[in-house]
Amino acid sequence: MKILEPPSDAQTLVQRAAFQLLLARGSAIGLNDLAQHSGVTLESVTNLVDLLDGAGRIRRNAAGDVVGSGGLSVIPDRHEIELDGRRFWTWCAYDILGIFGVTSGTGQAVSPSPPDGRPMVLHFTRGRPDKHGAVLFRPDENLMTSCENVYEQWCPNSNLFASRELAEKWADQRGLPGRVLELDEASDLATEAWNDVIRPTRIVVDRRSD
Repeated sequence: MKILEPPSDAQTLVQRAAFQLLLARGSAIGLNDLAQHSGVTLESVTNLVDLLDGAGRIRRNAAGDVVGSGGLSVIPDRHEIELDGRRFWTWCAYDILGIFGVTSGTGQAVSPSPPDGRPMVLHFTRGRPDKHGAVLFRPDENLMTSCENVYEQWCPNSNLFASRELAEKWADQRGLPGRVLELDEASDLATEAWNDVIRPTRIVVDRRSD
């Protein structure tokens, strides 16, 4: 299962459109723009954003504008990235690798590593992480399919660690099943998972079926 795979085609369109607009603009996006970019009616977009927000797949600000989608955030969040000279944030460490990979971006990420939150800095060149001894812990996919809110329940458990031993110890203490991945392998998997959000979004929609 892909991390970005929602339960319906319409949600896929809206989530993908939100990701692309956030990446392009670097600021919050309104529902009218989201409807125009996705080709889905405003009424449907409003309902779909409500569902995606409740599932932790889209994030909104107090005004109701979208500020995060597919792990990418334009307001401060858990992990900070500098992507081709532009500042963003991500929801989890796996997001970092996917977003850099799918954009072939160059820059760096600052990610707090459990349990003490010590910042780890990764550098990226054309989408690939530079040589670093860090590893990524990725929770088991069963957690993704069983959790009610991806942002709240899955994302906090995907983190970078200085070594495999530290990652395994942390996961064991939490009783958290998952995989410890070297950065190259994690980057390959994440880039593949994020390929879907970078595809063209606008399609012709039969609005009678919205």
